[in-house]
Amino acid sequence: MQPKPSLIETQKALATAVRLAHAQPLNGYAPNRLAVYARLVRNNIFGFIDRCFVEAPKHVSAESWSQTKEAFVLTGKSHSPYFQDIAGEFLLFCQEKESFDTNILALMDFENTQLLAEVSLAKVPKKFEWNKHSVMQLSDAAYLKRYEVDFLSSDFKQFDENPIQAVIWRDSDFNILQQRLSELDFWLLSYIQEQPSSLEEVLSALNTVVEDSPP
Repeated sequence: MQPKPSLIETQKALATAVRLAHAQPLNGYAPNRLAVYARLVRNNIFGFIDRCFVEAPKHVSAESWSQTKEAFVLTGKSHSPYFQDIAGEFLLFCQEKESFDTNILALMDFENTQLLAEVSLAKVPKKFEWNKHSVMQLSDAAYLKRYEVDFLSSDFKQFDENPIQAVIWRDSDFNILQQRLSELDFWLLSYIQEQPSSLEEVLSALNTVVEDSPP
């Protein structure tokens, strides 16, 4: 009777079963049980990716999307032990491999940012008091993004070759929202993100920018 495989051997066998979608014989473990495990994990990974990226797959063929997910599981490298980070890992994989064109990758970045806002541990108060002396800071559940293509104006139906700025955030009711920003709005939010400030301080900084701008 052969000794039972070590923990490391078992982990390698499980990882291989998931990557290759089939199980090699492993002493002490029935191949059919490994196959069930591999199928369960693969379905969970693919399902999570598809739940995160809802709009991007509409702009590529089903075959291309499926093949890219398979390639990710087969050759992708994990940088995080957390399941919720799979979407970000998949995005990074697609960016490094240039799996899709830049417009699709931009939309995928947007959808992944929505997920980041959703799972952020930041607390968003329903009510708060505010005056001109209150220090303002961008919430950790809010993200500022720039994209070289506009997919928001068409509600993700098409890509317009116009650069946009946007903020993506989670509100106190756990709704995920987004809004296009003007250059000024983007500057203001970027300012309080980098250095929490009161309204008076922001206005003073803005006045300095205006004065230093060429006529």
